[in-house]
Amino acid sequence: MNKGKCLCEKIEFSVRGEFGEVRYCHCSQCRRVSGTAFSANAKIKIDSWELEKGRELVKEYEHKPGIYRAFCSECGSPIYARVEADPENVRVRLGSFETVEGVEITGHVWVSSKASWYS
Repeated sequence: MNKGKCLCEKIEFSVRGEFGEVRYCHCSQCRRVSGTAFSANAKIKIDSWELEKGRELVKEYEHKPGIYRAFCSECGSPIYARVEADPENVRVRLGSFETVEGVEITGHVWVSSKASWYS
């Protein structure tokens, strides 16, 4: 089992089972959300994902119609992203996990819009 939490540790979650595709996203939105050159995202089956603590602190932001990004309302840490058109999955940031076992990066996406200062 892989366990994660937000920066203030008021939200905790876990993934039972395997991670789906894991990718580095270089799009401008992921750069803004992460504050860095790219984000490391993992696709997780919703039935493998469990929000164990702090559900009341999760704030969802509808980034675009049907696309939601969830954050901790206390510390601002990204918790997950979900898309209404794909209700069976969520995407989580690998950096929020204490340990990650059995994960390999499957690719880089939106490289055409990567940060000009990143090589």
